[in-house]
Amino acid sequence: MEFHTFDGGSGAGDDGNSDAGGRPDCLFVLGWGNRPEHDPVRWLIDRIADDGWRVHTATLPPHVTDVQHEWVQPVEAYAADLDDPAVIAHSAGGLTVAHADIDAATKTYLSPWWGDPPSRQGPVVDVAAKLPGDSRFLPSGIDEAAVLGEYATEQQLRDGPDRVSPAFLRATRRAHRTLPDIDDDAVVFCSLTDAVVSTYAIGEAMPSARTVLYDGGHELFSSRSREAHLPTILSALSQGPDAL
Repeated sequence: MEFHTFDGGSGAGDDGNSDAGGRPDCLFVLGWGNRPEHDPVRWLIDRIADDGWRVHTATLPPHVTDVQHEWVQPVEAYAADLDDPAVIAHSAGGLTVAHADIDAATKTYLSPWWGDPPSRQGPVVDVAAKLPGDSRFLPSGIDEAAVLGEYATEQQLRDGPDRVSPAFLRATRRAHRTLPDIDDDAVVFCSLTDAVVSTYAIGEAMPSARTVLYDGGHELFSSRSREAHLPTILSALSQGPDAL
């Protein structure tokens, strides 16, 4: 797992610390295949940093066979060295943070991967998940930028995993089945047109009063409505549900 720190928003480079003094910590756990250098991801990083935060990003390994060991524990260990951070987590990052023991000031989830959509369920997928080995031959289901959002780039698709293994399916399905109760003060942003994660699972885990709907694809930071929701995201980082 890779971690990077952004101290100065759009005016500072990766891992800069020129004006970090006094800035509160924000831990941004990225989604499956996201990288901080992707334009839409960096758009949100810069705006959080411009709002006064010291942003720490966690880039998840794309292929895992044990979610707890390979995603959750490294994030927990890194967060333990931060000072009461605000946590924002997207997609698989949302699955990771939901399982993690983090002493966070606030938790904000963007399209959390708490279950698979109907298109990635069914008997064929069930059989595939039972196959032995860790060979990556199953399609990921993310094959066009429009699934992610209007501002998603072809670079994101090229960098993202296009194949997964049966072992990966088993590991993530296990994490879905054992999802802990979500914190009472957490906030979720999601789109009802999301084709990557289960909006039903999000609705089961979160009350509507703490759920913000946006128009667009899976990634809010790639969606056409990202500017409209940015003020609420920034407020949620500092105020939690009181921002809604």
